Amino acid sequence: MKSKYFKIQELVSKKVYEKYGETSWIFIDEKLIKVLDLIREHFGKPITVNNWVWGGELHQRGLRANKDELVENKKDYYISQHCLGKAVDFNIKGLSAQEVYDEILKNKDKFYLISRVENIKDTPTWVHIDVANIDGFKIFNA
Repeated sequence: MKSKYFKIQELVSKKVYEKYGETSWIFIDEKLIKVLDLIREHFGKPITVNNWVWGGELHQRGLRANKDELVENKKDYYISQHCLGKAVDFNIKGLSAQEVYDEILKNKDKFYLISRVENIKDTPTWVHIDVANIDGFKIFNA
């Protein structure tokens, strides 16, 4: 499944795309693609996950693989939803992370595919969502 609004380069790290190209879609959970498209439609504004493809510095806010910097230097086991293709960190153009967070919480029935939203106090400049295999909508690190 591919997104209506996102290129795969926006959802995977540069290293992953360089190795796997367009087949990188197989690493992204379908629920995450659906919820990202739904968020894009709900807000009606561009969303930034990774922007490395346009010369930006963001390249590890979607899928993170074992050779990406945020993961390869870990000393202990590291299995995050990012590593499983089930999480993104993002911003929405023209809105603060707090505004996006509040709107998602206010509309959690609409965004039922989201399993967890990270507490905004821990990520004040971006929003983290994931589609982990858990029951119900949770705020983690609360």
